[in-house]
Amino acid sequence: MKSLAAFCPTVASCLALAAVLAGGVAVRGQGLYPDDASYRAQFRERCVLTREAMARQTWVPGVDRDSRRRIYLGVVKLATGIDAATGLRYLEDAVADPQPAWGSFETYAFMDAVLRLGPKLPASLVAKIRARLATSFTTDFGFTDNHMLQFRTARYLFGQTWPDGPALADGSTPGRSQQEAAAWIERWIDATVTRGMYEYDSPNYHHVYLLCLASIHEYARDEHLRKKAWMMLQVLLAEWATEYLEGAWVGAHSREKYDQVLHTREHTGAATQFGRLFFGGAPLRLDLAETYYMALGSLQAFECLPMLGRMATDRTKPYVLRELKAPRRGPGIAYGEPTWKYTYVAPAFAVGSSWGDLTDVEHHRWDLTWVSPQDGATCFFINPSYSARQLLRYFPSREDLILADIVRQRPYYADPNKWVEGSPHEDVFQQENAVIAIYDIPPDEARQHINGFFPHVIVERREEAGWIFARADGIFFGVWTSVPGTWHPEKDHDRLTLVHPKTAVILEAVAAREEKDFDSFCARLRQNRPQFDEKTLTAGYTSTRGQRIQFTHRGARIVDGVAANLDEWPLFEGPWMNARRNTGVITLQYGAEKVTLDFNTGTVKHETVVTP
Repeated sequence: MKSLAAFCPTVASCLALAAVLAGGVAVRGQGLYPDDASYRAQFRERCVLTREAMARQTWVPGVDRDSRRRIYLGVVKLATGIDAATGLRYLEDAVADPQPAWGSFETYAFMDAVLRLGPKLPASLVAKIRARLATSFTTDFGFTDNHMLQFRTARYLFGQTWPDGPALADGSTPGRSQQEAAAWIERWIDATVTRGMYEYDSPNYHHVYLLCLASIHEYARDEHLRKKAWMMLQVLLAEWATEYLEGAWVGAHSREKYDQVLHTREHTGAATQFGRLFFGGAPLRLDLAETYYMALGSLQAFECLPMLGRMATDRTKPYVLRELKAPRRGPGIAYGEPTWKYTYVAPAFAVGSSWGDLTDVEHHRWDLTWVSPQDGATCFFINPSYSARQLLRYFPSREDLILADIVRQRPYYADPNKWVEGSPHEDVFQQENAVIAIYDIPPDEARQHINGFFPHVIVERREEAGWIFARADGIFFGVWTSVPGTWHPEKDHDRLTLVHPKTAVILEAVAAREEKDFDSFCARLRQNRPQFDEKTLTAGYTSTRGQRIQFTHRGARIVDGVAANLDEWPLFEGPWMNARRNTGVITLQYGAEKVTLDFNTGTVKHETVVTP
């Protein structure tokens, strides 16, 4: 990690940056923010120090391969006035550089830059940006929602800024393109708050949604669209706040890269630093890859409801979250089932899972994550499936070309021990702090094994009676596997490989302070004998809390004799955020403060709730 001196010109400002970016030590009883003013003050200070730190970073041609970084550093240098001449040169070079051709990321970044920097950009450069934007607005809007939203945001603001031209590459006028973009953005918002999000909770892309919606809220002249953008930002941040655990984003995720999924403190994805900017409670790492997006986020300085800061840092007691995500889509999916998501959040750890259809790529289905000063504090299992049949459901390619196409884009898919991408042969169910995963791997699947990730941050590990017991930081956890596995030592973790087509894995975690000691915890789990029937693919387990869980692969999910009704699964359910599916009404409440977001009418209702 670079020293803070690399970001700060004086010792005093370095100390200030360290204190503010860390956000202090999480006060679990009331969160970090006892009142609205304290949240706003600390958030604004984090934004100021972040943008000043980012403005002092540099982009080195030939060394920095990510050309987007050049754009964002150029914007923050010009906006802050810190090394403004270099910032202008970065932007001029980026506009003159024909490679890469401008896609969604470049069109959005430059359209925002024109509005954000205003007269700080020479008129001649603005004219060049306008011309390149117009030629970049083709009929290609990308495959994923983050690409589509970036293009639509840029198109909307382009049409608003230059209604008389030039014409766009797809043949539309700026005004017509603006109208289409506004309609698409509103449809996307309305669909997301009724049936759930496609590219949900992505550590690598969630910030793109935040940036685009903040730009719309800041610059759109249509008050209705501005209001709905503000409301959608609250939803995206509130959902994140409830899964925030001292800087880590816990639970299941879509779109998490292979080199992010094994980390909990470093290299965790471009979006995760935004959580630390908005919520505090953990130090920002502005030296890591792709943190340049933070430059724009800190310039936007979008203020969410202060109650979200309290939601994110109040970990008084454990709670359960249930969420519903949109049915999958793709060229090979006639009807995709939704994703059901379940997260148990405790002060020292979280167990999160999802089941249903897979996301398009880079799905992280379930794990245990715990609070630790060390990186990599997580444990999970995965069948590293890989087949043309699976990928053709999502990508419009020929069967004989799809594997080569995917490996060219994502070489790690060819790794038989890859750590990301859910398997269609895995099904999961969770009840509070216990999760069961069942694998039914068909004979024609190339990868017949299941891998478990056990980081070296685990202090002690024992194996007895089919259980693997682990002690790490402030937690104890046990993992039971229906078949024995083989350990493979790796650089920073041990990989447990299970080779059996029909396998069950059960994980339960507890806070160490809730147990007498580790020996007692191990003894309690040894007495518990999970059951797994390979013929019916049914597992049974009674947790240390006395809850009887019975789960059948692609079948019944029963807790204490009561079957889970997936048809009535809520869009959001938890202590602070709640919504029923298909209503478009989401409530946020912390203490006596209640905010109702009604997307049907585009209204926000604030209430003070008096509890007996």
